[in-house]
Order: sequence, then C-alpha cells, then structure tokens
Amino acid sequence: MLRRIVVGIRREDPKRVWERRAPLTPADVAYLLSRNPQADVLVAPCHRRVFRAEEYEKAGAHVTNDLRAADIVLGVKEVPLEELPLPSPASPNNATHIMFSHTHKGQAYNTPLLSRFVAPTNSPERVRQLYPSLIDYELLKNKDGDRTVGFGWFAGVAGALEALSSMAHYHLEQGIASPFLYTPRPHNSSSLKHAQHQLKQIGKIIAEYGTPEPLGPFVIGVTGSGNVSKGCLDMLKELPLKYVTVDELEGLVKNPDTDRRKIYLVHAKPSDYFKRTDGLSYDRTHYYESPQTYESVFHERVAPYLTLLLHGAGWAPGFPRVMSTTQLALALEKARGLGGLRCTNIGDISCDIEGGLEFLSHSTTLSSPFFKFTPPSLASSLSPLPEVQIMSVDILPTSLPYEASKSFSSKLVPYLQTLIHSKSGQPNNVSEKFKEKNKDYKEDATQLATALGNATIAKDGSLSERDAWLQPSVDKFYTGLGINTSTASAADVLKEGSAATNEQSAVAPEPTANEEAPPQVHGRPKRILMLGSGMVAKPAVDMIAARPGIELIIASNSLPELQSLVQAHPHVKYRVADVSDPESYKHLVEESDVVISLLPVNFHPQVGQLCVKHGKHLVTASYISPAMAALDESAKSANVLLLNEIGLDPGIDHCSAISLLSQIRSMGHEVVSFSSFCGGLPAPEDSLDVPLRYKFSWRPQGVLGAATNSARFLLGGELRNVPGQSLLRSAFPSVPITSDFKLEGLPNRDSMVYCDTYDLDASKMRTVIRGTLRYPGFSQLMNTFLQLGFLNTTSRIHIERWEDFVKQSLVAQYSSSSSAAVPSIQDLVSPASDEMHNLLEALTWLGLLSPASGAGTHRFSASAIDRTSMPALPKGPATPLDLFAYLLSHKLRYGPEERDMVVLSHEIVSRPSSASTAALGSPLKETVHTSTLISYGSPTLGSAMSRTVGIPVAIAALLVAEDKVPKSLRGVVGPMDESVYKPVLEGLEGVGLGMSEGVKEVDVSEASLRDGMFGAPTTIERALIDLGPAGSRAFSSGLPDGMESHAAKGIEAQA
Repeated sequence: MLRRIVVGIRREDPKRVWERRAPLTPADVAYLLSRNPQADVLVAPCHRRVFRAEEYEKAGAHVTNDLRAADIVLGVKEVPLEELPLPSPASPNNATHIMFSHTHKGQAYNTPLLSRFVAPTNSPERVRQLYPSLIDYELLKNKDGDRTVGFGWFAGVAGALEALSSMAHYHLEQGIASPFLYTPRPHNSSSLKHAQHQLKQIGKIIAEYGTPEPLGPFVIGVTGSGNVSKGCLDMLKELPLKYVTVDELEGLVKNPDTDRRKIYLVHAKPSDYFKRTDGLSYDRTHYYESPQTYESVFHERVAPYLTLLLHGAGWAPGFPRVMSTTQLALALEKARGLGGLRCTNIGDISCDIEGGLEFLSHSTTLSSPFFKFTPPSLASSLSPLPEVQIMSVDILPTSLPYEASKSFSSKLVPYLQTLIHSKSGQPNNVSEKFKEKNKDYKEDATQLATALGNATIAKDGSLSERDAWLQPSVDKFYTGLGINTSTASAADVLKEGSAATNEQSAVAPEPTANEEAPPQVHGRPKRILMLGSGMVAKPAVDMIAARPGIELIIASNSLPELQSLVQAHPHVKYRVADVSDPESYKHLVEESDVVISLLPVNFHPQVGQLCVKHGKHLVTASYISPAMAALDESAKSANVLLLNEIGLDPGIDHCSAISLLSQIRSMGHEVVSFSSFCGGLPAPEDSLDVPLRYKFSWRPQGVLGAATNSARFLLGGELRNVPGQSLLRSAFPSVPITSDFKLEGLPNRDSMVYCDTYDLDASKMRTVIRGTLRYPGFSQLMNTFLQLGFLNTTSRIHIERWEDFVKQSLVAQYSSSSSAAVPSIQDLVSPASDEMHNLLEALTWLGLLSPASGAGTHRFSASAIDRTSMPALPKGPATPLDLFAYLLSHKLRYGPEERDMVVLSHEIVSRPSSASTAALGSPLKETVHTSTLISYGSPTLGSAMSRTVGIPVAIAALLVAEDKVPKSLRGVVGPMDESVYKPVLEGLEGVGLGMSEGVKEVDVSEASLRDGMFGAPTTIERALIDLGPAGSRAFSSGLPDGMESHAAKGIEAQA
C-alpha cells in the first residue's frame, strides 16, 4: 500500500512585500493530483500571491495555515526562521524543504537558516533524525550540468529594465536626463510584451537623437552565458544595438566621433577577463579544474569603459571574483579619466551576495531597487572616488509573476513527481502525457532522482559530502549561542538557536489583508549597533560577539572590513551603509538598544542626534566636541546616555586617573601635582630602522596635524602657553616612565581643563600636565620637517617626481614672505650640526633626496618590508602635509611581523591635607603615586592600539546594554562615574590590560628629589622641570608663603 504524501505550498516571507510568485501553479497542482492519487496538496493562504486561493481549491488543494502535516514543503525564497518547524522528540520534523536557500556557497548571513537543517558536529543519530531535509532549486541540473529549474531568463529580462531605470535616476542626479528615464519598470507593465514595446520606443528616440553628449558613447556590458544573460540580451534587442568586442572598448570610448545614436553592447566572456597567472592562455576546462590559477582583469579591460554593467555570471567559492572591492576602486580611478560617468552603474542580476562582485553587500527590493556604494579610496587618490549605484533586486522575476511562475512550475513538476513517488514507495516514472506536453523535457526517472540527490544540501541533520565544508560555520553559529557542539541535544539547540519557542511556530500566522508584518518574536536579546569597521573594531567585535544574550550588528561602507570582522562570528550581522549619510543607517539605530560609533569624530554629533531622537544610548571613544556637548539637555530629556571618551586617550586614562585620585582622597590627602602621558609607538625593537622612530597603522594626517597644536599647562607653579608653531621645540627630552627604553614628551593641548574634569583644586596645584609620548629625536626631526614646509596645510603643490617635494614645499612655505629668495635647507639648519646630519639621513631614506645629495650611508634598513620602494605619484595638486602623509603611510607602515606598543602613565603627587600646618623646618613628606600600562601588540590578539581603544568601548557598551549603568546617569558624559570606570578597569584587568600601580614617599628637599646629589630625578614632575626645553624654571610648591620660600631654596639651586 502506498503511503500518502502531503505537499505544502507555504507563503513567502511577509517582509518580502513584492514577492508574488508561486512554485506551483493551480494547473500543475491539478495535474499532480490527477497523476498521484496518494498525494494531497496544502496551500497556505496569501493575498499577495499571483494565484488566488480559490484557484488552488478548484484544482483540488486544501487552503490552510497549518502545514505541519506536509512531507514536502515548497517555497520560492528562504523560509523565515520563525516559521520553520522545530524538530523535537515529541514532534520530529522529517519534511523536505525545497527553496532557493542561498546557503550552499557559504553565505554567512544565512548560516542561521542552514543551522535549522544541520545538527552540531558529533550529534547522535537520534538527534540528527529529527532535522528536516533541504533541497535547493539552484542545484537541480540535467546530465549536462545545466540548471533546469529557475527564473533566470525572467531575471535577465526584468533586471535589464530595472538596471536601465536605476541608471537613468543616477544620471539625473548628476544633472543629465537621458531617454532611459522612460524605461518601464516591469511590475508596472501590464505584460512583458507591453514592456518590450515601451523599450522599443526609447530605442527609436536614441536612433534619431542620440544619447546625451556628456555621457559619451553609451556602452552596456553583459556578463554570464546562462539564462540570466540570455534574458538581458533578448530584452536589449529592442534598442539600436551595435555589438562590440572587449578589445574595441578603449578606442570606442576615446573616439570623439563615435556615433551616439547607437547603444554599444559588449558581451564579455570569461576568456576576456580571466587570465592565467602562469601567462598561458585561458582554457575553459583548465579554468574549472584549477580556478586558483586564474585572476580577473575585468577592472582593467572592461569595467572602466561601461556606462552600465549587467552582471549575470554565476560564482562559487574557490573561483576568482569578476571584480573585488579593491579592483572596483582601481576601475573607478581609471574611468574618471574617461568621462561619461563610467563604471558608476551596475545591475547585479545574479545577486550573489559577496560573490562575483565582492562589494555586493546586500540585495534590494522593488520598493527600493538600488543603493549606493563608495569603495575605500586608493592610497594614490587625492580625492574621494565617485559613488557606484547598484541595482541588486533579488526577486526580479516576481515583477513578472504570472509568466515566471508558469515557466518555473512546469520545470519543477517532474522533480516533484519523482520526489512524491520516492517518499510514497511508488516506482518512479515520467508519463508520456507529460513528455508530450513538455517537448524539451529529456530526463528519465533515474536521472531525475539523481538530480534531486545532487541538489540535496542537508538530510537527516547532516550536510551532503559536497557541502561538508560548511559544518565549521554551523558549529561556530551554535557555539556563538553558547551550545557545546560536541554534546548538544536537539532540545539544547532549539532552545537557544531559534527565534520561535514552541512547535506552534510551524503554523503560519493568520495573514492580514496586507500582510505587512512578520510574526513577532518576544524577548529578543539586547541589540548593539556598531557604526564603523576600522582598525579598533575587531577587539570590540570579538568581545561583544562572545557575550550571550547580545545581538551585534555592524554597519560600515567597507565590505571587506565587514566580512573580515564577522568571519569568526557567523551570528554577527552586518550591513553596508553610507556612514556619511544618516538616512542610510537610521533604521538600524531605531532597531538597536545601544549604538557604538567608531566613525571619525565629526560624525559623532549626527549619530548622537539620531540616538536622542529614537531614545537609544550611544558609546564613543572620542573627546566630547562642542557639537556633542550641545546635545546634553536634549539627551537628558529623552532619558538617553551619550557616553564619550571611553577609548585609550581619552578613556583608560580617565578611568585609571579617577580611580587613583579616589584612592588618594580616601587617604585624606590633597593633590599637588598631576602628570599624565600617553603614546602609541612601535615596539622598541621595531622602531630602530626608520626615521622618527615612528610607524603608522592608520592615516598619518592626525599625527602631523597634532604637531602644530598649541598647548597650555602648569609646571612647577608656572603657567606655560606654547604656540602651535613652537610645540615641537617645547618637547621634554626625557620622561622617565620605565628603565626599559627612553621616551620624550610633548605637551598635549590645554591641560588645565582637566582640573575640572578630575576635581583638582587649581589654587593648590603646582603641576598639571598631559602629554604625548614619542621616542627621543622625534620632535627635533619633525620640527625640521615643519621648518621645511612639510606640514603646510594652506598651500597646494604639484610634483612630477618625489625628489621635487622638498624644493616645492620650501617655495610654498616661503615664497609669499618678504624675503627676496626662498631659503635653502642650509639656510634653515646649521650645516655642521647633528640636526642637519639626521635630516639628510632621513630625507635620503624617505626617497626625497638622491643618495648623492643626501647623507650617504645611514643607519636605517629595509626591515620587514621593502622600505626602498616609492608610492605612485598622486595626480593633481595637494597640500605638502597631505603629500608627506601619503609618503609616510607607505614608507613608515608596519611590517607583517612588527609590533606596536601603547604606553600610558600617570604620576600624582599628594600630601596630607594637614601639611600646611606642619612646623616650619620639619621635613615635608609627599607621596608619589604612579599608575602605568605598557602593552604590546601580538599577531593573535591584535595591535595594542586596537585593543586599548576597542575593548574599553566594548565593555562600556555591554554595561549600558545590560542596564548596569544607573538610570540617573544620562546626557553627554565621560567615564567619570564609578558605575562606568570601575567595571571598565576590572574588565581590562581580565584581558591583560590592567594598570600597574606604585607608591613611594619622598621628602620635599634637595636631596630627596634626586637619586643622590647629581643623580636622576626621582619623579616625572622633577624631570620635566629640570630637563624642560626652556632651562631653569621657578618652582612653586603651593605652600604658604614662608614654607614655600623655605622649600624652594634648595630646589631652585639644584634646578
């Protein structure tokens, strides 16, 4: 007796408002039921579907919301997780789901879906048998390896129209109206024939009047050789086409006489843009056997010349991409020299997320069919690259739902009939009647069964042998949920891994008339949104991603950085967004509980405004700017916390200083001296081979710009003001923090504002200084660069070779002065001095002077990277500072095995509050408190700078998300509250970034301030006073008049 088989047709994800297709038409339902009396068909009602429920009922199907009885569940796109039946011992789920799952290429964003079909590694057989099976339409192929079931041709047809429409909007934004503004969008057309007719009318306009002159020759490129590209090419036939080859593109675009009454179409084949790395010619068989031996040159040969790219080529892991994100940047750089807004419009019809086009971060919808993406600028670019508009609608065929569904259903029927026979125990066969109806159908029953097996991704909780490489991603997903992948039971997995919480999730919720909202999930985890994906993001991501009960979403405009950040965390989501445009990420802010902004500081206030508007808390590592401070009252009114200054400096410095000051005050002491220095540097052994003894892990503009900041500080009772142009001459030659290596210090901006920050009584303070640490010699050499005009930001120069930079900078710096002639290097630096020797040595090593005119041999080496190479010359004029920064970013970058280092040091001198009443002549005791952090980067943990900025941010964000910060703390604040700084310091201690504290007592006398009469100063404060750049300093102890004079006599004599 045959077993009854139930086929279920589920509704599509309600969030996909435009999805109207059906995997089976009512006519084919009727056919299946007539040929398979042992089968029943259930159809979930959906008011969007192109076929009405009544049509299915007339065909013999039952319309119901409950599909739990289904043995085979059909859908078009991915099933929503909350609607996927939950396997359990009491209610096993042995259904076979067939859909376009978008999982078999390792798409990280769908790992949660794949995990609903695959058990953790080492799960027992009884657990695995509870899982459903997954078949993917995309893998159904005939004996020749061609795909047999799909919407490819309709995707190509609709994609060509959508991409032309998207492109016309982009051109209009740039001030150019083209005939393609009249392109019909397929979902607005009454039929496919009607859309073709409208496009033909546009073609007639072009044939008569031509395309707009600013666009130049209009070139459309098509990739792919399957049904998608065939659909594109068939639709484009309505235009006045002229077919060209890839080799003709450059001449065509550069020829001013090219006829603009034609649309030039290039169908680029793999042989046009994939080349072998061994120099041999492209060979198709060899390509598929050894794809790793090929690389793409699409960005050189094709992309720069295209007005529109219609991408229809498929892609699989292990194969070269058609174009990477970096290659897109190279193509744009080349294209903007050609004019015509080339390489700025793409229709990715294949819609392979992070696939053939690496920068395709997400699909779009018919409601919002395109998005803009700007790749990171090249090092050689002195201006931002243009935006690229990408149409990536992943449900293009649904804009032609009736015709697309009919075609798809007819191709699916034989596979479905074979599956029904297999599950019911009936022998497989394909009826002659069906073959007669489908003349192009050539597969026999055995081939159909084999094809279904080959298209199976998961069965009985296990991946197919072909897809076994995906198991680690699944296990990482489970591990991220806190599940032990070696011992987990099905109950463990489902309890932690599913948005739904009981078997009723298998029942589709009653649809409303418009089906606008998906089923609600209660008790969701706290959600943290991270804006930015730069250097400091990884440690923060790693820490937050490891915390149970927290959902992390990262948004950035750099797809490669996003992909790298989530590689080890499949459960972490990411979105590509234009961080300069709040409109592109405001919905992410609305959906979050806490926002972390790792964007440049000037973006923080607009993020803060969004957070206040939507009642979300914000965490940043940057100083509180005036624009951010202005949000204080509105944030308090909205009950929002805008927590700033929680990185390294500012951040850890605040937390450690306030903690130490709190301890000191609890002793009944008053503070008389506060010195704090911080710096990010190369590790000592990695600093010896380069000028400045400094290396850059990010843009050097910040370091160079800070070299001319003004400063104000109190030292030894004297208030010092240092103009920006004098800062480098005001360096302290020795800051004795450690005996392991020597350091110099530069005063950092206005130190006196920290009297309020740290509640220091300015009237009792003799020293208040905050500074930046560098290795000895940095300030002197950088000051020489300043004199030569290298830090000039007001003039622009253009150089033909790097050897011209010095002369051009001098001209820009001094030509507007009253001097009759521009000074030479010898005029500015004493020829016989060590300063001149160091300068010539550095300029020669940097490639700015030829060895013949430089210092001859020098002490610097090539080290871990090729320091002798020079970067390509930038195009166009730029300021000397920007050019110098660009050179330094190339020459002074970290090598692969080199380490960075962070040094943070506080020295606080205190004395008993009763000290002022001590008897005259009795020795005055002061206590010197130190708090120091010296941390080195490592290949496994990351750079010291990224950890000391990213980890405090992560700890603070988790504190806020988990409601561990009192509700009384609201508005714009730094980490000054104990509820913030104390757990931050404890968390840092736990990851090896704790502060090392020390205490010693000294007599305020001549002998006690030095290690012996002529020894080294015993405190940082004393070293700054003794060894400061301006020589002797008057020293004010802050004591009453008589005691001050008594204490100062010996000190001044020694100073």
